[in-house]
Amino acid sequence: MPIKLRQIEAFRTVMREGSMVRASAAMAVTQPAISYMISGLEAAVGFPLFNRQGGKLSATPEAIQLLAEVDRLYQGLESVEAVAHKIANYGNAELRILITQALSAGRIVNGIGKFAALHPGIKIDLDVEHRELITHRVNSGQADLGILSISPGLEDQSSTLFSSPIICVASPDAQISQSAVVTASQLDGVPIVALKASGLIRPMVDKWFHEAGVTPNYTIEVGGAGTAIELVRGGLGVTFVNSFSLMERADSQLQSFGLDNSLELKIGVINSSSLHPNRAAHALMQYLTQIYTESVSDEHS
Repeated sequence: MPIKLRQIEAFRTVMREGSMVRASAAMAVTQPAISYMISGLEAAVGFPLFNRQGGKLSATPEAIQLLAEVDRLYQGLESVEAVAHKIANYGNAELRILITQALSAGRIVNGIGKFAALHPGIKIDLDVEHRELITHRVNSGQADLGILSISPGLEDQSSTLFSSPIICVASPDAQISQSAVVTASQLDGVPIVALKASGLIRPMVDKWFHEAGVTPNYTIEVGGAGTAIELVRGGLGVTFVNSFSLMERADSQLQSFGLDNSLELKIGVINSSSLHPNRAAHALMQYLTQIYTESVSDEHS
């Protein structure tokens, strides 16, 4: 007759509690159920475990020997439980992350650091790459997570962390608009520090100007939002960036305006298409979404 784990549990509990009454309370079962399990265990092992005399219960020498082995079993189960807890909290997880240059300095990377601090033992490999290479490496299984601005061709395989409005950033002394928004006609002839046409923001801004019948006065073209913002800070006209980029560098020296025809850039992640998704990657996505939502709330409070 095979030994059942529930019988072992009942035996250990009786040995620890000293009586079947207290053992039944500890296991939240009836006393007859405890007696039945002990009798079944005695039948399975082939020797008595307890002497019952005068209403008192005493363990046999064989029961004491068996308890030592049972305790070793439970110690092993406790070790398994500890390992399982560590795995559940990503303690042994490995996470390979790729991020674009535009997003590599600021709150997203800070958030990754905070996530790692919350989960000691997690191993993170974080690299900066171009958008095309990020997509290739994630799709080929060379990375678990890619963080980037979502282009039209990536919607089906990406998850949005947050949407970032496109805004107009002006130099401190620029006379642009008296309201919180700006129109394309108000920027007619104003020097513009433009992002490269190969990016995602420039085509959106070009279309905005075109629909308004205005030819933008692009004076300088740069590859990154940070560079554009610093040129404008120095007094050179205006630029167009997503609000997230400005959040990393904003101060009283800069003016910012929404656009009369609202434009948004989606910041998100692409995941490996593995049959076994990385749980830590999913948890990080949720965490980054949470901290960005909180940071936006703080900005407006």
